[in-house]
Amino acid sequence: MVNKEFRKLEVMLKLVGSPKDMLVDMFRAQWDSSIDTSMMASDFQTIMILKGIPRNDHASMLESLGVEAVEGRVGADSSMTVNIQALQEKGSDVAAKVNADLDQMRQRVDRFRNAFR
Repeated sequence: MVNKEFRKLEVMLKLVGSPKDMLVDMFRAQWDSSIDTSMMASDFQTIMILKGIPRNDHASMLESLGVEAVEGRVGADSSMTVNIQALQEKGSDVAAKVNADLDQMRQRVDRFRNAFR
């Protein structure tokens, strides 16, 4: 299950980094086709949001993908968005811990230096 989620995240990052004009073709080639079309539409909308594609372009891109927009779930409730937010929160926790450890090390180095002055 973890490998599946990492695979999905890896593909999503590739898609977010892809050129806008190639997004639909790359999505078709790389996305898990076993997902139902409503979930696929939701995930594709999330990717478009992350890419910064204007919302008025979403409908035409979804149409070229062959799925309909998912109303009321424009990326905000998709499992992918929830996973991304959880990763961001964990990342900020890790960053805070690293900063606290670095501050502690700086203080120890300063005390050590002051001991020889």
